[in-house]
Amino acid sequence: MPLSLQIFIAIFVIGAFLRSRAILSKNHAERLARVVFSVSLPATILVSLDPVPLAPTVWKIPLAACLITLPMVVCAWFLAHSLQLPRKTQGGFLLATGSINSVYFAFPVILATFGNEGLTQAVLFDLGQTTLTLTILYGVAVWHGAHAVTAKSAAVRFLSSPPLWALTCILTVKLSGYHLPPWLLEMLRPLHFTTTPLASLALGLSISFSAVLRSVRLATLGVAVRMGGGLLLGFAAVFLLEFTGVERAVVMLIAAMPSAVNSVIFAAETGLDEELVASIVTLSICLGVVMLPWLPELATLLME
Repeated sequence: MPLSLQIFIAIFVIGAFLRSRAILSKNHAERLARVVFSVSLPATILVSLDPVPLAPTVWKIPLAACLITLPMVVCAWFLAHSLQLPRKTQGGFLLATGSINSVYFAFPVILATFGNEGLTQAVLFDLGQTTLTLTILYGVAVWHGAHAVTAKSAAVRFLSSPPLWALTCILTVKLSGYHLPPWLLEMLRPLHFTTTPLASLALGLSISFSAVLRSVRLATLGVAVRMGGGLLLGFAAVFLLEFTGVERAVVMLIAAMPSAVNSVIFAAETGLDEELVASIVTLSICLGVVMLPWLPELATLLME
């Protein structure tokens, strides 16, 4: 296992320990996540994508996110209705199973495993996933929730996203045939190097074992749908889009990633079953961390 993944696991464990001992809390996790989302992640996108050439089929990567997430939400909806879950719980189940933890889990892991080339594919995948999260999934949360949220607030959340602006900037520069100036890259690199450690610490601090104990059966089912179902849909997507090599491995790995930490924030904002969402996030992240030592071997198999 690469040293960077070992460091990722170590920092995650430290964060989980600090949260379990109430030394740091959920509020600290949310503040740290905002720093990663607003500062270090945009720097990582700019620095990592600048030297990597874009393939003519680059549009297929965001499309893969649609082929994975939309069927996932439909399947989760039928499952939630067959279980006759309360409305708020149904919404939480759909939100947690449809959300993919790209920023705080997939990006650091993909960067450590595949380098800048893999991160490029991951960021492009997240372009499609983020669009779905802030439109379809956010709409599902509002529909099932108890709190009224306006379309304007959803649009502002999407359009003011710093990673979206960073991605738009670097794609515009690269498609114009240029690169970022060296002095700007040198300024951004120190921020870029903080993304993985800060993201892993934020993940650790987001762990809530007390919530898991109160809804463990339904949360376990949610994790199976999110990660197991995601992997199956990932296989289907790469087959339909004829992906090979790094593209194939990255899409399938991200499809099976844990549930997004941001889904807990959305659940709280819209009045869904926040405890269930937090439980699915916690269990899926823990399972993802347990699987990390085998990730390099799995990545090699998926590329074949």
